[in-house]
Amino acid sequence: MQKELTPSRLAKRLSERFTSSMPLFLTSDEEALKFEIKPYLQPFEQDLAVRELIALVGPEGRVFNKYGYHLACTDKNEEVFRQRLTYWQRVGKSVLTPTVQKQLEFTQNGVNESNGTNALHRARRLRYGPHGIHEYRGKFFPQLVRSLINISGVADDGIICDPMSGSGTTACEALAAGHSVVAADLNPLSVLITRVKAALVLESADGFRLAVSRYINAFEFDGPTARNLVWSASDFEYLQRWFAPAALKDLAAAELAIRAVRKPLYRDFFRVCLSNIIRSVSWQKDTDLRVRKEVKGYKPGTAIARFIEEVQKQVDRIYPYLCVLPKLSPRPFLDVRQGDAIDAAALFQEYSGRVGLLVTSPPYATALPYLDTDRLSLIVLGLLPRARHGELEAKMVGTREVSERERAIAWELYLHRRHELPQDVTKLIEQIADSNHQPEVGFRRRNLPALLGKYFLDMLDAMRSARMLMTRGARGYYVVGNNSTTVDGEKVYIPTDNFLFEIGAKAGWKQEERIPMDLIISRDIFKENRGSTETILSFRA
Repeated sequence: MQKELTPSRLAKRLSERFTSSMPLFLTSDEEALKFEIKPYLQPFEQDLAVRELIALVGPEGRVFNKYGYHLACTDKNEEVFRQRLTYWQRVGKSVLTPTVQKQLEFTQNGVNESNGTNALHRARRLRYGPHGIHEYRGKFFPQLVRSLINISGVADDGIICDPMSGSGTTACEALAAGHSVVAADLNPLSVLITRVKAALVLESADGFRLAVSRYINAFEFDGPTARNLVWSASDFEYLQRWFAPAALKDLAAAELAIRAVRKPLYRDFFRVCLSNIIRSVSWQKDTDLRVRKEVKGYKPGTAIARFIEEVQKQVDRIYPYLCVLPKLSPRPFLDVRQGDAIDAAALFQEYSGRVGLLVTSPPYATALPYLDTDRLSLIVLGLLPRARHGELEAKMVGTREVSERERAIAWELYLHRRHELPQDVTKLIEQIADSNHQPEVGFRRRNLPALLGKYFLDMLDAMRSARMLMTRGARGYYVVGNNSTTVDGEKVYIPTDNFLFEIGAKAGWKQEERIPMDLIISRDIFKENRGSTETILSFRA
């Protein structure tokens, strides 16, 4: 763990390390603030960078470009920009000092006295601080969320909502920016990750490091590991198909040790760390979205060792992040609940009309089996018994796992409600149905029309429900991915972004704009399963 640098010393050292003299050709504009943009941004990020700068400067100021730098005439203190800007790496008048965002990204690989460098990193970093806490598939990147918060104009005391929280990126960034958060997800693992990832932002650096160290040193992994102390008989029987006996014994010992942790945040932190190593000690194929078996040898004690290593890795990343992150005052609140986005208005009824910004990334249409992918973690951690997986999977927005009976029910519901959807949506669904409902078609293709109908109706209901939480004029951002299917041997594109933009209007949102994104290559193990395009849909309540 990082012991050689105190939080204040580390933060100060990073700032001083990356401070740079102002280029001579800019020194004539003595009163203007100068901004150095990150050099590796994609075109849509460059656009967002300018938007967030203009939004923070405000209508009373002026932004202009000079010699490849952006300058601003503003009465606002430069510290406001240093703490809040996302896509900018340095700011200043007479000298350029690094933004807090740039320093936070630098902590991704840990920080100590021996690995110092005065060169700013020149590659994208998406897994700094709590953002690398779990290998959750399909997560979107934190810089996007932070820039949208800046662009939105949400009040400093405004509440930010994410009704499909996934791995908690919006919740984490909103808290880091000083905003209170309400978030929800139907997946119990998502709820766990979101609570931990976001709540860690509110911890002090030394408090976090000392608490983890104290708990780790107190862990005992030699206690009783009888299955009835950890899993039900049916869950244990299922797990035996996917783990070597010694691996199950180690996981049971780790789970029992974690349960003894009294403070909920740290108990959940250790459970997230344990979740991260479950796949690696199981017989599930490493990069497979579905749970398919590949029997491997297992050395007793491996799961315990990897769990401790994972905890150490997270501390080495999160501790310096917390050292750099500005302390929050007043302290914002975090409210994360398990529930369906379709029911967001009822789930968060006490916040009705109080939410100042929505930022969310809905699931792709039938693209990722979110619940199924994390099946082993859900069982090992006791988050969801195996017997209830099918029940919950059928409710998931974007599910692709349905029985023949569920498919028939979904198709009947679609036919009953099709008039609620835009004509372009129903036209595509029924074009696919004409081909996929033929008798010789396999079950997955036969399911697709009903699943698409369910997805777009679910999104209509979810967007309508979220709209009811918003204050008048508040912005809502939906980061949407597209995908495709094959019909009669031909590739058919599913323009989910266009469809959801029109569906949002039917749900009561006022359309603002669509911002196309060049898809940033994911570094997670599920990158092969992502779509090819993404779009930011901007609405007003």
